[in-house]
Amino acid sequence: MTLRLRLVLGLVVLVTAGLAVFGFATYELYSRSQYSRLDAQIRASAPTVVPTLARKAGLAYDDGGGPGPGFGGGPPAHAGGPDGAVTGDGGGRGGRNGPPTVVPLVSYAELRGSDGTVVTNLAGSSTASVPKLDDILKVTTGSGRIWTTGSASGSGQWRVYAGPAQNLAGDTVVVAVPETEVTSALRKLILIEGSAGAGLLALLATGAWFLLRRGLHPLEQMATSARSITAGDLSERVSPSEGRTEVGQLGLALNTMLGELESAFAERDRTEHRLRQFLADASHELRTPLTSIQGFAELFRLGAGPAAADRPAGAPDVDLGVIMRRIEEESARMKTLVEDLLLLARLDQTRPIERAPVDLAVLAADACSDAVAGAPDRPVALDAPEPVVILGDRDHLRQAMANLVSNALRHTPAGTPIEVSARVAGGAATVVVRDHGGGLDDEALGHVFDRFWQADSARVGTGAGLGLAIVAGIAAEHGGAAAVANAPGGGALFTLRLPLRAASDGRSEGGDSPGG
Repeated sequence: MTLRLRLVLGLVVLVTAGLAVFGFATYELYSRSQYSRLDAQIRASAPTVVPTLARKAGLAYDDGGGPGPGFGGGPPAHAGGPDGAVTGDGGGRGGRNGPPTVVPLVSYAELRGSDGTVVTNLAGSSTASVPKLDDILKVTTGSGRIWTTGSASGSGQWRVYAGPAQNLAGDTVVVAVPETEVTSALRKLILIEGSAGAGLLALLATGAWFLLRRGLHPLEQMATSARSITAGDLSERVSPSEGRTEVGQLGLALNTMLGELESAFAERDRTEHRLRQFLADASHELRTPLTSIQGFAELFRLGAGPAAADRPAGAPDVDLGVIMRRIEEESARMKTLVEDLLLLARLDQTRPIERAPVDLAVLAADACSDAVAGAPDRPVALDAPEPVVILGDRDHLRQAMANLVSNALRHTPAGTPIEVSARVAGGAATVVVRDHGGGLDDEALGHVFDRFWQADSARVGTGAGLGLAIVAGIAAEHGGAAAVANAPGGGALFTLRLPLRAASDGRSEGGDSPGG
């Protein structure tokens, strides 16, 4: 069953139980009140029938007046009571000036002697049956007693009162009326309560259905959106999504989760794309030296031998030393590429690195010294007036410095100067390498730190496009960042910014000092 149907059924069951309890309590209270009223009326009518019963039995009875009301012996003291009832004012029913007591038209009456046997009886003209009574019935208590009995004919119930006959010592008067009026009233009450309860339940179920339909409509919308999301549309969002209602809070939580899922899937797609591109680029870069090695090996097989007579016809005359040198160079190139790839793979791992105090000024000075040794025609300037000590991996940071300087050497014309600085700025260690080349275009500024990216899409040159990617990876490994921009006046400006971690022994750093 749906949630809406379960809620409606649960509400109907609870209301039905409540109505049943209410109806039962109402029936019981009303039934007691009706029987109490009937009992009071029968008890009050008993003295009014005693004179008539006594005269019929031929007993001397002094009632101070004519025959009692109720059986045609004479008109009652007050006629015209409700439902054919008669009123009288004797026998404990108040004085003549007191309020009248309403008594029913007695349907059956008996006068029993002191031994409990029937002396005489009277039955109303409209009575088709009489109550079923004991053969011997004697009441000695002054208050009498009231009970319910069946009919002698087997149908219907009678309410019976038996008590001492007034002014007749030792005799008992029995008065009985059918319970038809009371049972009819109780049946009407049951019919009214049943009809009203059924109508109320129908109205309540219908109203609850529409209210729950309106209240649960946002959840149905969420279910529809969830099906769209399951089909692959991660951009779908549910509504409402606010914190004012429980459903809105649920929608807000779902939208937050969907946003995170969409970002995670987008990042996964980007990662897969980069991985595919990485594998393609790595294959391309590795294929070049492998092709060269294969070519030189084949050339050696065809043209290099101990004697010219042993060579195949048309084989080139090549120098074995040249072939071996070229194979060695290409092998070294491939080794460097593999080492760079392994370093990038290690940088991608999230395990913590072993940190030690490192002076970036010293590493910058070493990188400048290597640049001067490799390109004596290049003016290389170092600006590092004081130690710049951080906690990091010395070898990785040294490689980052070397990659920045070698990149400037590789991509600028011969003879152009290079400027390197290492300073503390804004609470962070900053290393800046500036060249005076032609600068970078917008595409290069956006992709210069990507792996295997080169300004030359044909990949002409000795680089593999991993040097600056390694710089960015080392910066991220140390919690910093690498940036690039075009310098004022021309050239490119590479900045390596790392968190500053002061160390007590930072100024010593193995006895090295920056130079330039």
